[in-house]
Amino acid sequence: MQPRHEFRAHTAEIELFLAAPDLRSLFVEAGRALAELMAGEPLVPSGEAVEVAVRAEDREALLVGWLNELIFRSERDKRIYLAFELEQLTPRSLIARIRGAEPRTLKTAVKAATFHLLKIVEAGSGFTATVVLDV
Repeated sequence: MQPRHEFRAHTAEIELFLAAPDLRSLFVEAGRALAELMAGEPLVPSGEAVEVAVRAEDREALLVGWLNELIFRSERDKRIYLAFELEQLTPRSLIARIRGAEPRTLKTAVKAATFHLLKIVEAGSGFTATVVLDV
C-alpha cells in the first residue's frame, strides 16, 4: 500500500482519512496532509530541522497530539511544516525532526485536530486512520 490521504466533507470541520503501509508512514502522511490543507501554494522546506517530542495515552491520542503540535508550531512560527523524519515512534510517544517553509498565504487555517470519530485501524495491507480537523 502506498501512503495516501483524502479530505472528506464534514459538518463545519474536515474529516481526514489516512492510509499507509505502517504506523510510521501513517504519522508522516498525517503531517503531509495537514501541510497540504494549510498551504495556499507549493512550498519547499528550508532552514534547520526542529526536534519535536509528543507523548500520549495511546496511539490515537498520539496522532491527535502530533497534529496539534504541528498546528501550534505553524501558528507560533508562521511556518507550515512539511518535511518529517520520525526518529522514534512507540504507541505512546514520538520524537521527530521537522522542517517547514514560510507561506505567502494560508489556504486553510486549522484550529485543532479533534477526538471526534478518531480511529486507527490495522488492516492486512497496513494502517488507516480517521481524524477530524476543526477549521
